[in-house]
Amino acid sequence: MFDLFRSREKSVRILLGVMLLLVAGSMLIYLIPGGVGDSGATGENTLASVGSDKITAVDLQREIQRLTRGQSLPKGILAMYIPTMVTQLIEQKAMTYKAHEMGLTVSDQQLGDAIQAAFAAQAGGKFDMQMYQGFLAQQGMSVTEFERQQREAMLGGQLETLERQAMVISDADAKAEYQRKNQKAGLEYIKFDPKDFQSKVNKDPAAVKAYFDRNRGEFRIPEKRDVALVVGETADFVQNAQVTPEELRKNYQDSIDSYRTPERVNVRHILIKTQGKPKEQSAQLKAKAADLLKQIKAGGNFAELAKKNSEDPGSAVKGGELGWIVKGQTVAPFEQAAFSLKPGETSGVVETEYGYHILQVAEKQTAHTQSFEEAQPQLLMEAKKDAAAGSLRKAVDAAHAEILKDPSQAEAIAKKYNLRFFKLGGMTNTTAMPEINTQAELTTAIFRAARGGTTEVVNMDAQGKAAFASVSSVTPARNSEFAEAQNDVLQKYTAAEAARLAEQAGKTAAARARKGESLEALAKEYGLTIQTAAPFTVDGAAEGIGPATQLAAAFQSNVGGIVGPVAAQGGNFVCRVSQKTPADMNQFASNKAAIVQGLEQQRLQVQSALFRDSIVAELKRRGKIKINNGTISKIITSYQS
Repeated sequence: MFDLFRSREKSVRILLGVMLLLVAGSMLIYLIPGGVGDSGATGENTLASVGSDKITAVDLQREIQRLTRGQSLPKGILAMYIPTMVTQLIEQKAMTYKAHEMGLTVSDQQLGDAIQAAFAAQAGGKFDMQMYQGFLAQQGMSVTEFERQQREAMLGGQLETLERQAMVISDADAKAEYQRKNQKAGLEYIKFDPKDFQSKVNKDPAAVKAYFDRNRGEFRIPEKRDVALVVGETADFVQNAQVTPEELRKNYQDSIDSYRTPERVNVRHILIKTQGKPKEQSAQLKAKAADLLKQIKAGGNFAELAKKNSEDPGSAVKGGELGWIVKGQTVAPFEQAAFSLKPGETSGVVETEYGYHILQVAEKQTAHTQSFEEAQPQLLMEAKKDAAAGSLRKAVDAAHAEILKDPSQAEAIAKKYNLRFFKLGGMTNTTAMPEINTQAELTTAIFRAARGGTTEVVNMDAQGKAAFASVSSVTPARNSEFAEAQNDVLQKYTAAEAARLAEQAGKTAAARARKGESLEALAKEYGLTIQTAAPFTVDGAAEGIGPATQLAAAFQSNVGGIVGPVAAQGGNFVCRVSQKTPADMNQFASNKAAIVQGLEQQRLQVQSALFRDSIVAELKRRGKIKINNGTISKIITSYQS
């Protein structure tokens, strides 16, 4: 069949892309205890059969590999997935069987075209049959097996297409859905915010203590450690770094491209913008630019005029200074003017897509390569920094080796190697360590180390630092006593009680509003204000409240109806529907296609599963599907053990 591809001149990348999407990765033999046979195996290897087609342990193995590709899942979790995977394999075979019964087919031409189309955008190479066969062989799959799988998938797709074609979305259904999606509801609401109830919380000490007793697990003293921290910094070794002239010259030659400077000009400008302004103002704006140019030529101060008149906010405050620019950095008219001027010259009025410019060039440099003498200060600085980094690594490694042998002498050893030493008593995993900005890796290492242990060196190259630590003592985490956590307990108790009171008030207010009391009276009683949410759709959001999905009742209520309480945005909302706006049915015709498509997708999500289930059920009744539950159970048990 794949001779079809030889004439299509598609790239090997297409093949690899298709394989990566449609073929499982390398086989995980250990997944099926005792190994597996080939796909035509019978007996213990057969999990189920649909007609004459068998579903084997190899098929299941491939599904497991697809599931676990790029991640590691515990075997116990995989055991939970196996029944679902077997069911899906049976459904696929059942769809193929039913498609054949109905006379559906997929030709070699159709199969070849489908695989090509999957990656048509990547065309450009020539199909390589040997590479194709070799790649499949690496996956433990023959060309025949691969093509069979894809043909089955396409047959199942044809069957589902027939189901989709049989689905009818009536005009009435489409109109109802359009109305549902496009009607709008506006709200008036009271927000019962917990913070407004904090002053009403009963802070009786007995109540606070009772809260602590009920929630002891929330109040913990974290693990604490006494730590000796050693930090080294490249900057401490720069002064004594030794670099020879020969090293500098070698570095210069090795990186000479970085010392090549293109032609450039140091320019400043004044911009009178036309972008975003009416076209009829263009002549007036150009006249303004011409007047500024006239003032400059008469001796006016360019920088002061730029500060007062330029509409380029980035440079105006600096007197129009743009600094050095190179070719390709600005729009063409600006670049042409800038590079045509001599130092000290001022341009005429230059028009670009942004507006009218006046340019002045302060300096100009032709393209050149910095000499060794010109580059020497930078070379020396970089070489000293590199040498210092090497010295730091040696010093930290030497200190680390000595402290491993005798942690009690950490401070003296750190001083010996020009490193910094800090004692951190009672350190927790949230303690900020001195002189270290990024500390997560080192903190993790400290809290993994045993008492008396020393961490490995953690290099922080971006900071020019390295550090390690020794742990002298460990105080395990424990539950707090009430006296130790009293302030934290009071804070959490107050927050919890305020939230409870706000929720309770919302429920009470909603019940009273439904009985006829006005929101205005309720808001006044609670010392709150009524707020409004502008009309929104069912797929939108209510301003100040949140997604409309939380307010479905608003679309089912009449104007004046009460909705809530709704828990959202850190509060409880009692709402009154203030207005309802029906969908504009004049726009239905232009949106009908999208509405119908959306309804089809919704129904397919539900009906597709039912359709597959019905086919499987029918074939089971006819004895065409047989399942080897014993073999499946053995495989599941092997994962659970």
